[in-house]
Amino acid sequence: MTITGPLLPIEKFFTACLNLELPGLERVREAVQKEDFEGAKAAFAAYVRTSLRPDVFFTIPYEIPENNYTRPNESIREAAERICENKLISCGTECDFGDKVDWFHNPTYNQYKEWTWQLSRHNEWKLLGHVYRETGDERYAQHFARLFESWVRQAICPPEDTIGYETLCWRTIECGIRMGANWPYTLHAFCRSPAFTDELLVDWYRSVYEHGMRLRHQHVTGNWLIMEMNGLAQIGILYPVFKESASWLEYAFKMLGEELGRQIYPDGFQYELSTGYHDVVINNYHRLIRTARAYGVPVPESFLPALERASEIDVKLMMPDGRLPDINDGGWHASKKLLERKSSELFPKNEVFRWVVSDKKEGRAPDYRSVALPYAGFLAMRTGWEPDAVWGLFDAAPFGRAHQHEDKLNLLVFGRGKVLLTEGGNYAYDTSEMRRYVLSTRSHNTVRVDGFDQNRREGYSWQEEEIRKESGMRWRIEEDFDFGEGVYDEGYGPTQDRAVSHRRSVYFFKRPPKGLSPFFAVVDRFTGEGEHRFETLWHLGDEKASLQAGKITAPNVTLLSSRAQDGVELVLGAVSPEWQGWVSAGSGRQGAYSAIPTVRQSVTARRAVTVIFPCEEGSCPIERVEASGNEEDQRFTLRLLDGSELVFEEPAFQ
Repeated sequence: MTITGPLLPIEKFFTACLNLELPGLERVREAVQKEDFEGAKAAFAAYVRTSLRPDVFFTIPYEIPENNYTRPNESIREAAERICENKLISCGTECDFGDKVDWFHNPTYNQYKEWTWQLSRHNEWKLLGHVYRETGDERYAQHFARLFESWVRQAICPPEDTIGYETLCWRTIECGIRMGANWPYTLHAFCRSPAFTDELLVDWYRSVYEHGMRLRHQHVTGNWLIMEMNGLAQIGILYPVFKESASWLEYAFKMLGEELGRQIYPDGFQYELSTGYHDVVINNYHRLIRTARAYGVPVPESFLPALERASEIDVKLMMPDGRLPDINDGGWHASKKLLERKSSELFPKNEVFRWVVSDKKEGRAPDYRSVALPYAGFLAMRTGWEPDAVWGLFDAAPFGRAHQHEDKLNLLVFGRGKVLLTEGGNYAYDTSEMRRYVLSTRSHNTVRVDGFDQNRREGYSWQEEEIRKESGMRWRIEEDFDFGEGVYDEGYGPTQDRAVSHRRSVYFFKRPPKGLSPFFAVVDRFTGEGEHRFETLWHLGDEKASLQAGKITAPNVTLLSSRAQDGVELVLGAVSPEWQGWVSAGSGRQGAYSAIPTVRQSVTARRAVTVIFPCEEGSCPIERVEASGNEEDQRFTLRLLDGSELVFEEPAFQ
């Protein structure tokens, strides 16, 4: 016999799960007392259709669902028509299901598990609901009903001891997203359509109850927990007919309040240190606050101050083009878009947020330019807030809680209106070579030792007290220059060999002498016993670059090294002997990446100085960089093309 869902028995649903003492449920209660469960279904469906308040719910602004579930440049109407043909997209890959959707299917070439998991986020249902509200076309309601019925019958709620990764349709992250983002909109859009029959409407509520039980008792940690508790809290608000609704809401609020102290560093960055997941967390609090306000439910007072401090990260790290850098499993997201609704709805008095959202026409600019995050371990350096400003981000961060890359002491640079030093970025969470590459040290602008990557991941375990520890980064911010310094001493390679430690000092000369334009000087020092080979990497944002006499020249930046004699090479899209010289498109789609010029330099000395000079191709005024290979030396010299020199004593800038 084939078992179909929902598993919650109809008798238990009516007798144990619903608060039948609520006004309006008298007919349901009478039918249940007579054990007339067919009559109870009809009475309950009628109650739902009259008690739901779409007019209240739709005061909450529509939010486009996340994930790559549409074709490139596809309109909402076009997507709705495609969905009605059962041509569904998850993680950017399309599948034509024909007559019936198989919710356990996986069409990807390497069985990318996220495809099936994320298909059950049901972005399509919300999109169909949105188009249905715009058009009133019952075709969209009818197809939603077919999709829901096929899912709820196939996707059976797993046993309580089933962890997320052991189920294809009931990971708790998907449960939270369904309950906290997509299902509420879908229900209120279709609740009065004839396609949403009594039977389906009761099954919807049975399934929501199963979601509530799973979210309450099988939730996990990290950004998942925030999505899970958003989902649980929204059940508590939107489904008051359940006996547990009030306790679920209370529990979710309690957990979300505690997590603000557990997940947010004192300087505002979420502990996964990913520009993507940082805002996933903020957005889930925002979604919940919107719903609570619409229904007159007070939220804990502690939420807003902590969320405002976290939202400031979207300004502090912002590049001159208005985007955030792609840190760890992050993304190049526009700060304006991230702050748009939060600015007006959550923080209307924040003049800096209003300045960002208004394209600098209203509000006020921050009272800082460069800024340090001492706990999260980042130094954002900038000459100003103008589009043509020069910006750099130095990463001296701890490993963080999740979504980490082996990238400590990485440096990103923006200038001349574009990213000049980039990195491999974020890629689909599959088992491909590209995924391994973006996680590795070799896809970042830092150093490998003896051909090995950093390896903090091996045996690493986040400890809760780390959220209150400073990173150990040193920094200094002045009008003319910025300085940042960090150390990597946590081991290289599969054995976590700690024979060598790497200290990187970054100097950003915002107002250099002799009329030079702003530039960066990076001093790498290596400490340890024995002889070693150090590999310094620089990933260029320009599409082309040339190498001549140890100098790297690209259309918008020039790189010069004090150790050019040790060997410098340009790598572009290599796959052998290992992947090097690639950048992800940042879309999350498999196969979405391209080749970029990458500078790979071998260094055998214990000290190397690299100058990164933003400029038009061929106009760099520096001829060469001179510095001894002695790690204890603290001087380096720039020889200029006009025959003069600039001598820098490092202690003067520390």
